[in-house]
Amino acid sequence: MKKFRFLLIAVILVFCSTVFYTYRITSKLNNYELKKEEVVELLDAEERLGNVWEWVPFLNPAEEKMEKKNDLEAKAILYYSSAVKDGIILGVIIVVFLVACYFVYRNESHAHQMVGLAFVVAALSFLYLGLQSPFLELEAFMDDVTVKAEIMEDIGLSDSVEGRVYFFYQNHSVVELIELLYTGGNFFVAILILFFSIVFPLVKLLSSLIILLKPSSKYSRGSVNTVNKIGKWSMADVFVAAIFLAFFSFSNSNFGIETGSTTLIGLYFFVAFVVFSLFSGFYLKSVIKKLDLVKEG
Repeated sequence: MKKFRFLLIAVILVFCSTVFYTYRITSKLNNYELKKEEVVELLDAEERLGNVWEWVPFLNPAEEKMEKKNDLEAKAILYYSSAVKDGIILGVIIVVFLVACYFVYRNESHAHQMVGLAFVVAALSFLYLGLQSPFLELEAFMDDVTVKAEIMEDIGLSDSVEGRVYFFYQNHSVVELIELLYTGGNFFVAILILFFSIVFPLVKLLSSLIILLKPSSKYSRGSVNTVNKIGKWSMADVFVAAIFLAFFSFSNSNFGIETGSTTLIGLYFFVAFVVFSLFSGFYLKSVIKKLDLVKEG
């Protein structure tokens, strides 16, 4: 138990920090999304283009709406920037934790075991945020929509709606993407992403945890076999991220309106999870090789 003492204390501190900052980050990102949705609702194409007052010269509410839009966007940016700062702080805490574990145990015979456990903890710290935080933001809009029609002039209406008009907006995390695909009838893709981005990584990390905590136990041998089988799909989580971006990215598409796709902080949380998971696998292999836990054949 003595060899676990420092790691146990450090893990407790990391766990508390992770829960605290995960709550803060999640709350701020939720507020960011709400503000963005308020902007889209305010400038919704159907509402704006269908409102006769938007077409009346000198009487339309465009200026007031643009002021409200700027105010909402400023608040959204503040929420998002604050969430990013909290994410950076959490990242620094995790890195300090990993560095401390490395230097404390580097000269010990069980160094790979302890540092491997530290990387598993680091990966788990970012798993929830990587799956629940917004991954990608998509929008389609036009500025100053113009309609050329003689009837507009005949009845004294303007031929344009001033300011921005939104036709489409989405903001999704990996979990929301899976739900969207499933409810949309894309069952195979939804199940594929579910297994590769949630089930496989969790099983692999939990199996790694069992091996690193008690390498010589009978449960470790079964866990080694599990890790070896899942290890064949070790880059699947990266592949899932690529699918996600390719599936939703349409910034270069030409629909006759402005389109844009922006990667959000959820992507970086997911990448952090992947990187720490890969490093934990490196130390895990060393422990397995050292203790000869792999079953022949």
